[in-house]
Amino acid sequence: MIPATKPVGKAVAQAGNGPALASREAGHQAGFTIIEVLVSIMLLSIIVLVILTPLSGLFNLTRRSDQQITATQAAQRTLETIRGEWLSGARYRQACVSVPIPVMTPPIAVNVQSLDRDGNVMTTAPLDTTCGPTADDPPLRRIQVVVKVGNAVSNLSVDVARP
Repeated sequence: MIPATKPVGKAVAQAGNGPALASREAGHQAGFTIIEVLVSIMLLSIIVLVILTPLSGLFNLTRRSDQQITATQAAQRTLETIRGEWLSGARYRQACVSVPIPVMTPPIAVNVQSLDRDGNVMTTAPLDTTCGPTADDPPLRRIQVVVKVGNAVSNLSVDVARP
């Protein structure tokens, strides 16, 4: 004798559920409801928001750091250029440089202060980019360089002794 088989794809009604269960499961299709899709989109957007908020702050921090580094490097290059030029006693006495200072927008501000032996400021003047007649010949000069890049400002100074 051949054993009885259950029909595939149809639910067997259990006591108390009646034929309603069999008809509901027979028409069931696989997939997501619109509510499930909306909830998953909402959860995904919350996750993206939580991740992107700190990242935007990090991008701003990186931009500001780059500006500060650029300003500091420009100021340091300018100071080193002037110090290198002032190894010559004639250029030190004239308080000038023969090589051009880097051009930036806004421009690099370079001030030269003549100091006495005690470090007291005697005179202050902007750096002369053309070498003319001999200026005063102090024992010490202070070079102050101010560079602004974006919101970052670099203010460096160095004291240079007479060669």
